[in-house]
Amino acid sequence: MPPKILLLLFIFFFPAVVYSQISPVQLRFENGQIKSSFKSPNGEKGFILDAVIPSTNQSPAQLLSSNSTGMVVRKHIENFKNSCDLISTVKRTTYGLQWDIEITAKDTDSWTAPIETSLQWMRQDSALFWTTWADNHTDPETDTWHDPFASAHFQDLALTYGGETHLSRNAFVIPIASTFFNQDNRGLSFLQSLDDTILDLEMRTTADGKIAYRHINHRINSKHSIHIRHQIILHEADWRDGIAWMAKTYKAYFFPEEPMVNNIAGCAAYSSYEGELDTAKYHKMAFSLNWKASLDFPYMGMFIPPVKSKDEKWVKYKQRGVQVDDGYTTINRLNKYSEHLNQLGFHTISYFNVNEFGNGMVYPYKTTAVTDDSLWKNPNNFVYTRLKKAFLKPTGLLPDWDDRPVFSNWEDCIVLDPADSAYKSFLLNQASLHIKNIPASSGICIDRLDWMRFYNANGDDHISMIDRQKTQSLLISWKNLMDPLSRVMHNAHKVIFCNPLDRRIDLLAHIDGVYDEFGYMASSLNLCAQMAFFKPIIAWTASKENLMPDADAYFQRHLFLGAFLTAPYPGNDHCIEPDAWAEKYYLDYGPLLSAIKGREWLLVPHIVQVINGRAKANAFKVNGKVIIPVVFGGSTSKVSVMIRLPFAELNKKKLQIKVLYPGETKWKQLKNTPYAKTLKLDVPMKRGCGLISID
Repeated sequence: MPPKILLLLFIFFFPAVVYSQISPVQLRFENGQIKSSFKSPNGEKGFILDAVIPSTNQSPAQLLSSNSTGMVVRKHIENFKNSCDLISTVKRTTYGLQWDIEITAKDTDSWTAPIETSLQWMRQDSALFWTTWADNHTDPETDTWHDPFASAHFQDLALTYGGETHLSRNAFVIPIASTFFNQDNRGLSFLQSLDDTILDLEMRTTADGKIAYRHINHRINSKHSIHIRHQIILHEADWRDGIAWMAKTYKAYFFPEEPMVNNIAGCAAYSSYEGELDTAKYHKMAFSLNWKASLDFPYMGMFIPPVKSKDEKWVKYKQRGVQVDDGYTTINRLNKYSEHLNQLGFHTISYFNVNEFGNGMVYPYKTTAVTDDSLWKNPNNFVYTRLKKAFLKPTGLLPDWDDRPVFSNWEDCIVLDPADSAYKSFLLNQASLHIKNIPASSGICIDRLDWMRFYNANGDDHISMIDRQKTQSLLISWKNLMDPLSRVMHNAHKVIFCNPLDRRIDLLAHIDGVYDEFGYMASSLNLCAQMAFFKPIIAWTASKENLMPDADAYFQRHLFLGAFLTAPYPGNDHCIEPDAWAEKYYLDYGPLLSAIKGREWLLVPHIVQVINGRAKANAFKVNGKVIIPVVFGGSTSKVSVMIRLPFAELNKKKLQIKVLYPGETKWKQLKNTPYAKTLKLDVPMKRGCGLISID
């Protein structure tokens, strides 16, 4: 049979296979620009890719090579006495485009300048924009909760990866920028690879349809090149589609390494309380976990001191001078506390911190001679003797001769950089001591990731630079620490939570769950929830006032985002304490929160839609069921929901559909129905809410 006929038969019988090998994106070099386009029902969509170093002199773009698979383009950059080449390699792929930018220099002198990579729509038409933001910025800054998954028309916007501070609303948490053409059901996502070294990163958009990433503080010299990879993904006009591709491609950042985390996560506490509990009540509240508050250690950082026996007492730290219980603890006492909570059906995770150290620190300090086995008892002696090389010196803030430490805002502790080998070894040993001495604890929670925004003038990572100063980025210090720290913890099947005050998905490799200290703030909850599509998230509730004026809406935002709450628990440290009024709502919503334990977001395009927008709905996979919270219905008595559920999600020809309401403990039968690709449900609502179960 002639080869041509064989090819035609192959295309006829296997069209999907052939299509998957051909990129739907066209690519050309025209008028010194990289231009791309793709077909859409309402006309072709086109965009321009560009990489520049602003405020420098650059030569016109030069096409080095081009073929059917892609092209290579070069720009030469001059910056005073320094120069570099910027090479863009753009390849067509089955998903769209892969764009690699390589910056190389011949100069041995180091310099730095922002690097901007952009996608400019030629015509934005009726395009909408979305990223992993706090909200779509169409309303003035406010404490009111807004749906973070609502897109908006292009606008002039500047967002910072992780946020400038932990209170920042102008932030994004995953480097994905999505454009939607809803009438055509076409979407395109412009991604920054998580495998790159990302230092400071900004995302800027303009009203005329430009999306730009600005990469900041990268060191340019001949010793190493800078690599930036972008992927441009074509998909349906739903944010879920782009995120699903990213989660599949960069699994290490999206999925927990220790699956046990889903068994222990639930509503939680941050408490040093060791007394008895009303166990039945807390189970009804979906309470599951206590992050043991940071008062057991003799001082910050010395979490398990080198005592001579498991019954040797040490004085627990007195926060603000306040003694807790009898003021003493031992290793055996800590483990017995965790054992007792386990017997009640609850769990503990221990406090951990990789940057802050000591309390009541003094500068300058003259060390005193003591034996090695007593050195730990005085934090000043210990840190100035063993860890002085780990001091953080923020770049540009202190002259070279000034060796003073940076003080934290908590109880006069100081900030250390785990890039220092002695301090890194100390931290890894502390993790090992936790596993050895408190086996009943389920793991650790690492506090205060906000220090990762700093650059240390006392170190040199050979990658980062501030002005003319070579530095050590604490982001890189963190990543180099977490590889061995995760092996210590996960080899023992212990979990690692973190309090991610620098909200960046690339910091969450090796992290199993999120405990957001500012989760009572709408922007913080939204940002952290978008880093936890496949990991549990627990949100801080500071006081019962956070539930006001509408407690139902407060709980329903957590259900919508798949987030647990901090429960009113005895001894809670700067978070909600026992209160009869607040506890009623926790008891009302406890069964609903228990029903989402172990949830993973169903990132299927258009999977759930509220008809006429009279409420909001989301979709999770939980223990072989599909759980759909329908919330914010207000006084509406019934809400119509359209569900587009792939058969493979449940693999059942007949579906049982039930509903659970706040204040109730039993599921009510809503419908038994044969499986259909599209399913319309009329959901009766109570208190603006109904939790749907499909199995």
